[in-house]
Amino acid sequence: RTSGLEPPLPIKYVTMAGVRDTDPMEQYLIDTHDIPQITVEDIKRLNQAIDMEMDRLSRITDLIYVHVDLDILDPEDIPGAGLPVENGPTADELGEALSVMFEYPNVKGFGMASYPWRRDPERKGLKSVYRLVEGVIAGVKNR
Repeated sequence: RTSGLEPPLPIKYVTMAGVRDTDPMEQYLIDTHDIPQITVEDIKRLNQAIDMEMDRLSRITDLIYVHVDLDILDPEDIPGAGLPVENGPTADELGEALSVMFEYPNVKGFGMASYPWRRDPERKGLKSVYRLVEGVIAGVKNR
């Protein structure tokens, strides 16, 4: 409520993916509200959990926005990430998962946050960003 965004987005419209490191309050909220999850393993293996969640969201809304905080990626693929956590998906793995997600016609928006350009002198993270965008485009082309 302090954000001034009212009413807040109902939890039923939220899915979290690749969560590996939460503070106690975040974990409490995830558990209390039973927020659906797509795990890192689901992303790495392109498990049917991705399709199941996209099917669920497609049934309840006609507009799906996919947001990626880049620190979901393994630190190897996003050097200089503000909150690096080991064992995340690679850019290739997440790019493939995004391709699957964007095959769904209700997926209409995409955003990324937290590219650490000042701490990425070799632009390895930027190449990862490109890979994610390529996945989005591939998914849209496959509709």
